[in-house]
Amino acid sequence: MKIIVIKSSTPIGELSESASVIHFNYFDGIEQNSYIQGLKEKVNTSSYLFPVFENLLPEHEQLQLIKARYKIKGNIESLLHLDNIHGSFEFYTEENFKNYIVSPEEIFSYKDAREEILEQNYSFPNILSDYTVAIADAKIYPKGLQGSKAIGISGFQYKFSVSLDKDTKVISHNEDEDGGYIMKPYSKDNLIYSDDTSAYIPHLLVNEHIFMTLARDFGFNVPYNGIIKHKEDYLYVIKRFDRYQKSKIDHHEILTLLGKKSSLKYSVTALEAMKKAAEYLREDEILEMFNFFVFSIIISHGDFHAKNISLIYKTNALAERNMMLAPYYDISTIRIYKDTNDDDIGMMVKNKKRNIKKVDLLWLADKLNINKADAAKSIENLGLKFVQEFENYIDLLPREIKALKIVTNRYGYSKPFEEILRKYYTNRIQYIDKYLDIRVEEVEEDIWK
Repeated sequence: MKIIVIKSSTPIGELSESASVIHFNYFDGIEQNSYIQGLKEKVNTSSYLFPVFENLLPEHEQLQLIKARYKIKGNIESLLHLDNIHGSFEFYTEENFKNYIVSPEEIFSYKDAREEILEQNYSFPNILSDYTVAIADAKIYPKGLQGSKAIGISGFQYKFSVSLDKDTKVISHNEDEDGGYIMKPYSKDNLIYSDDTSAYIPHLLVNEHIFMTLARDFGFNVPYNGIIKHKEDYLYVIKRFDRYQKSKIDHHEILTLLGKKSSLKYSVTALEAMKKAAEYLREDEILEMFNFFVFSIIISHGDFHAKNISLIYKTNALAERNMMLAPYYDISTIRIYKDTNDDDIGMMVKNKKRNIKKVDLLWLADKLNINKADAAKSIENLGLKFVQEFENYIDLLPREIKALKIVTNRYGYSKPFEEILRKYYTNRIQYIDKYLDIRVEEVEEDIWK
């Protein structure tokens, strides 16, 4: 099988597979400074799908559904069945490529366009109650592969591309159009308590909206996002950060930059991830990335792995090599669902993923040549900001969200979401005090009044 690969609206090379060997050959005329991340030779050979392509594929069920529907046995054919792929990649069969019309995109600076792209000035909680969801339930809650393709954005959660019309207040989906937003529906299975507590993650999308907004208010770049009630729970909508007007821009997860495939996303350490990122970033960006690791530990972002942080190119030019921190995404906490022995972060810091201490974070900072005083100040500021402000987010939630139920044992006993969040807040204060050496006694006294 042969696949023509398009990047930044330019036919760049041919991907092929034969006898379990995968090749990627650049077309004549493609200069070396325009080569794809991780594919440095004119002719590249591998026994597995190159990570820069493999990390575009959805994970688990959606990928298996694609392979089953189209009877795919090889490694590369699934790329042909992706829709609205992240970044600028496109994939064509040789036959379909005959009709491809090269249409150069307008070059833009990501930094200059970032404010317009992200639209971060939404108010929390951003509940889209005045919007109509004009999407069939079969698409929102699929029992199989809905449509002919799956969205080309990797990850465990099912998601698809949507359009959000702020004039008509309608959220819609058209498989033939490249929507500027992504919808994550809740899984009905995740609302059912079972002995397998890892599968019970109710109200995950409300959770994500809370902590994405918290990250924004802590100074991190995140895209516009909101939630909308639909049947038993809330749907989640987030703006794409790889689209600007009619142009696309590429970004790479740290896992891709390390040349590793999706199955290894939890095996990458924080030091390994940050050292790789540091090859591309300025000193202030390295400190920002360190701060995000600290923030993730504070909130117990247990699913923070090497595919949940990316670098994005500074422009969408084909030959652009310089990158910067991409906006942050997929931020939530596991602590409201899981036992307190579960991980606080998905990447190891000094050989552990939980009970990470201030001294461990200072060790990480030292390895990255971050000034110790700056690192210590960041840890204290982030910890105190969480202690002082997180309850405000609980208070701002409407009554119907505060009242959402979370089952806490196999006998069906449940507690309201508000109570779960306030207990979580208390536990994180204890963590911050004990492990990050931030004295928060006065705040703790207020909690127990």
